[in-house]
Amino acid sequence: MVEKRMLQVLVLDEARQLLLNMAGKRAVSTERAAIDNLCGRVLAKDMRSTEDLPQFDRSAVDGFAVVSRDTFGASAAQPTLLCLSGEVKMGERAQFSINTGVCALVWTGGELPQGADAMTMLEETQPLAGNLIAVESAAAPGRHIVFRGDDVRAGDLILPAGTRLCARDIGLLAALGIPETEVAARPQIGILSTGDELIPPGQTPTGGQIRDANGPMLLAACAEAGADVVHLGIVPDDEEKLLTAMKEACTNCGLLLLSGSSSAGAKDAAARCLTKLGEVAFHGLALKPGKPAFAGQIGGTLVVGLPGHPAAAYLVFHALVRPLIAAMSGERFVQHTVTATLAQAAPSNHGREELLPVRLDGGFAEPVALKSGLISPLTRADGYIRIHRDTEGLAKGTLQEVILF
Repeated sequence: MVEKRMLQVLVLDEARQLLLNMAGKRAVSTERAAIDNLCGRVLAKDMRSTEDLPQFDRSAVDGFAVVSRDTFGASAAQPTLLCLSGEVKMGERAQFSINTGVCALVWTGGELPQGADAMTMLEETQPLAGNLIAVESAAAPGRHIVFRGDDVRAGDLILPAGTRLCARDIGLLAALGIPETEVAARPQIGILSTGDELIPPGQTPTGGQIRDANGPMLLAACAEAGADVVHLGIVPDDEEKLLTAMKEACTNCGLLLLSGSSSAGAKDAAARCLTKLGEVAFHGLALKPGKPAFAGQIGGTLVVGLPGHPAAAYLVFHALVRPLIAAMSGERFVQHTVTATLAQAAPSNHGREELLPVRLDGGFAEPVALKSGLISPLTRADGYIRIHRDTEGLAKGTLQEVILF
């Protein structure tokens, strides 16, 4: 069965679903994390509030708490005169109540005294002698008030399981007094760069050598996706050395990414090593760029081989591996898209789906030309358009869905 899968080419959607199914058979382990370490983590369970937020009726302005009916018809020419009964200090409970003909000074965020049902802003009032306040504007019931539970009510689902927590989410957890919660453990990912021609970024190339761009790029991409990731170094196109490196890598990670050494050439050994160590799920994508990609598993470790060309490696990572990392985290993954007008025609007649990088500018999507082995064009792209294999390209001026990086 393994041999039959060598050079078995899948379309992108089939390959992605196959990997997601493989990831779905693995349980997502969880751990407790403190609120200061929650940014970017994925919630392992639904979060429900145990209290109302806010916990009391409070003012949304600096001003005077009033009984609204006292102010009906009030204006600068004919103000309503109210007796000031006291002040609610910030951070303190309102220790008194008011009734008709009376008001209380309350600052933004302060608690409303019992009996008040509206707020009048300071700038709509005038202080008068005798502890009187002239109210020069009518206040409807509920004006400038945030009522108890307006934000969140006890029992509300505030964040569903699978949410990747951002700063806004963490602010909500803090406001509700949740100092820690259960999150998915970060996927453990190892990266191996393969190829006789590769050298580390800090070295100067000689002869036909090139610096390894894919290793650091994929390391950063995995970290952005919320994984714990390590670059395991560069391995030459030597099957014995690659077998050893892959075997060692799989003892410590749940996902192994291989960069390069993935085509059908005699020197390209990674896919052959996978057949010896584990199982090949597919070998080849009906995709441009990205045809040499392959995937499978070695024991409990998923393995994905990415093309050696940096732009192709990143596009396949974004389209195939990023959703896989989300599945391994239990994340509710959503691809973010925008609609834009194609700024120029994009011919495509390769018999494969094409991922076309584009730059967004004022509602237009400008295609970014890729040449084999180049990486700088990708830095100018904001996302990509999928051109399906059964088309001969896209016409200028058509609306296209752009998948954002």
